[in-house]
Amino acid sequence: MNALEKSADEDQHSDSAAMSAMFTLMKTYGGLESCLGRLSGSLLTVQDEKRQLQRGFDNEVERLQAELARMTRERDPAVQKNSELRLDLLAVREQRDRVTTAHRNCERMLVRVLGQRNEAWHEEDTLRGRQLELEQQLANAKEYNENLHEEIHQLHNQLHPHHLPGAAELDSEDEMDEGPEMGAAASGDEDEEGSGMDSDHS
Repeated sequence: MNALEKSADEDQHSDSAAMSAMFTLMKTYGGLESCLGRLSGSLLTVQDEKRQLQRGFDNEVERLQAELARMTRERDPAVQKNSELRLDLLAVREQRDRVTTAHRNCERMLVRVLGQRNEAWHEEDTLRGRQLELEQQLANAKEYNENLHEEIHQLHNQLHPHHLPGAAELDSEDEMDEGPEMGAAASGDEDEEGSGMDSDHS
């Protein structure tokens, strides 16, 4: 075999290697294009999902903002109502304290009034007892007065028997016998005794 034939074989072999490398390169490029297509599709899908998520997120943010605004609007009257309730609570506590103080004052006043009532009842019982004693003393005094008047009448009748019933006629006869002067003296004595009896009865 000469040198020219050997070169032709080498050239043929070199062409086959270049073709194989080119086919491999083209196959690799095709795979890269296919992978790039898939990546592009996935990227589009991801972008669509991202846009959907963004829209959902924006909608949720708007909903939460609207809810926050509504809650803020509701909070303001609730805060105002809470302030009013606090004021009402303070007023109720003050009223409770006033009622408690008034109740304590009423209790002290009631105790004092009950004490005064008991003292009045005791004084009334004492006065009733004193009244009974005075009534008894008055009854005793009346009885003593009646007895005293009876004794005075008896003593007077003993001292002046001519005033007894049936003695008037004897006295008149004696006066007629004694004369007009003795009769006048006797009548004067009777007047003095009568005045004494009137003073005793009085």
